[in-house]
Amino acid sequence: MTDQKCAYCNYDEYDVIDKNDYGVILPEPNPLSKGHTVIIPLRHVSSFFEITDKERKSLQSLLELARNELKLRHHPEGFHIAFNDGNVFGEQPSEHLHIHIIPRYKNQPLKLDSRWGIISE
Repeated sequence: MTDQKCAYCNYDEYDVIDKNDYGVILPEPNPLSKGHTVIIPLRHVSSFFEITDKERKSLQSLLELARNELKLRHHPEGFHIAFNDGNVFGEQPSEHLHIHIIPRYKNQPLKLDSRWGIISE
């Protein structure tokens, strides 16, 4: 099931980093660091707790694949891996689940933004 208004349902195949039967790895359009990507289920679903066991295992596999690829390409010191679940920051409740994998680099602080409930002064 897809949502015609959802950017994650209507991604460009050209942007796909990798995919499997249940999910896809895409570059984050507003990256917080070099290599910031998102892993999304192919089915339009808004909550991590609504995905099937097969989807969960698929996303885990893609997350590991993304991590390995980012380590090879960008050599980060580590990663920040997270997702929002629920309408906690004023997002649309029907938002497509997406897991962020954000490479972390030495001497480069991670500056989270409003997507994470952070408001800069």
